[in-house]
Amino acid sequence: MNKKICVRAAVPSDADRLLEIYTPFVISEDSSLSNVSFELEAPGLEEFRQRIVDISAQFPYLVVEQDGKILGYVYCHPYRERLAYQWAVEVTIYLAPAGQGKGLGRVLYEAMEKILCLQGVTVAYSCITLGNEHSIKMHEALGYKLIGTFHYSGYKNKQWLDTVWLEKLLQPCPPNPQNIIGWRQVPQAALAKILQQANASIEKLQL
Repeated sequence: MNKKICVRAAVPSDADRLLEIYTPFVISEDSSLSNVSFELEAPGLEEFRQRIVDISAQFPYLVVEQDGKILGYVYCHPYRERLAYQWAVEVTIYLAPAGQGKGLGRVLYEAMEKILCLQGVTVAYSCITLGNEHSIKMHEALGYKLIGTFHYSGYKNKQWLDTVWLEKLLQPCPPNPQNIIGWRQVPQAALAKILQQANASIEKLQL
């Protein structure tokens, strides 16, 4: 029988738990884990809380929680800052060990992508450290296609690291696109329906 589990929007008070999930991907004795993020030090709590506020002001920042404990989160940010790039975003996901291998990543991504489409976003990119086969395969299973390798992108844990880029066309590119809107401007009924669909999908998982 499934425990109480749901997908919802992140709030600043989630920062403690989200930072707890994120930190091992920055600092860990296992370099294959800590190489996931190119930050060299984990951010402080207040900085991380502000990141949630800043990102979720424009784009979806979603968490999945079970019995009140967050198991993972997904968010996105502009691919580039210049205005002509506004229809493209870079997506990121982090799951706690207890949330991995259960299909939660798919549910989170599908919900986020539906919201992005309503905002007017057309394409999503993901940048992954070369060697992180689990993440690469997950994205490919979700329809992301490998489009290139950036060599020697960063130096961490006494080694030079390459990154790979994957992309997914979320919806057809219109000939005369309108400026994207913030996700808070998407009709609340539409957002609620997307989250309801995500929670219905979770109920079908073997958790």
